[in-house]
Amino acid sequence: MTAPYAATPAPYAPPAVDVADLGPGVYTYWAKRWSNWRLFSGWFMIVISLVSVILSPLAILFGVLLFRSPNFSKKARAKRVDLHQHGIVLHEEQGPVAAYRFDALTVQQRITENYYNGIRTGTYYQLTLTGHDGRTSKITQFYDNIGHLAQVLQQGVAEAQLGRALATAQAGYPVTFGPFTVTQQGLVCGQKATVTWPLLDRVVVSQGTVRIMVHGRRTALISKPVYQIPNFALFLALVSNLRAAQV
Repeated sequence: MTAPYAATPAPYAPPAVDVADLGPGVYTYWAKRWSNWRLFSGWFMIVISLVSVILSPLAILFGVLLFRSPNFSKKARAKRVDLHQHGIVLHEEQGPVAAYRFDALTVQQRITENYYNGIRTGTYYQLTLTGHDGRTSKITQFYDNIGHLAQVLQQGVAEAQLGRALATAQAGYPVTFGPFTVTQQGLVCGQKATVTWPLLDRVVVSQGTVRIMVHGRRTALISKPVYQIPNFALFLALVSNLRAAQV
């Protein structure tokens, strides 16, 4: 059976941005300005590079990056993400360019922590948003409080879509989340196995990986990276609710 849960994306056609049905504004995520230390480092590298003919291309590179930052670029400063009660709106210099409702949004997130000699040097985010019409947008750590925004997006989608996903599964239709398919009877893990709810021990999320643990087995039956699972928080909520009803 084919699940009626999600409509097939239509060919992309840039629609007019309509924010009227997103409810009142809640919060704004502005473009993240460079810190004073980063600004100093940038100017320092430009000056040092200009001293050497060999390093002069580096000076040009640092200069381009610096003047494209929100500290100096009006275009970069104008970018922001407005959080509303029922969705978000992306703005650029010309105004709103995309709007997404939580009840018709797919979010895939990739979060990478970089380390140097055991010291964390930064966390990098890439959130890919896809609307019901196939329109996509990407959000990165360019925006301030990106970690909070990632949580809000996942939570908003889960709250808006859980009821529909539950009804779909309980009606006997599968609900697919990338490598996993959730059914009323259990969890289908790709081509490897189907885990019925009584057999499922727990779902472990650690270091960007989802591990499916079953009773009687010490290692994970299957492991998949979070970025492969669309609407990750909705997936966890749906599994939790169906498992609780069956066990």
